[in-house]
Amino acid sequence: MSMSKEMVREKMKEKGVVVLNVLSLEAYEKMHIPGSFNLAWAKDPKSFVKKVEQIYGRDKFYITHCSGYSCMAGPSAATALRDAGFMAADYPGGIEEWSEAGWPVEGTQVPHASTK
Repeated sequence: MSMSKEMVREKMKEKGVVVLNVLSLEAYEKMHIPGSFNLAWAKDPKSFVKKVEQIYGRDKFYITHCSGYSCMAGPSAATALRDAGFMAADYPGGIEEWSEAGWPVEGTQVPHASTK
């Protein structure tokens, strides 16, 4: 299941929702969605799922994302979580679409002051 930025923004208002930026820690620190967490996708589904469960638990709704539409880490992470019985969806637009929409972002390389 894929989500639009609008869907992500609304879902983030609910309790029990975890937005996972699956890029490297370095990329996350440069720019990320406020309230999101970082857990890099390492192309090892079982290890990723185990880390998610250890850190956040099974009883959450996970929204994964990476840089944007050309990045496959977000969809891969969401698929791995769903295959393991977690509730998960991917936000394919990622940080690029979110930032380009002028929505709030945080990090060391925030391109402009977000006001929306």
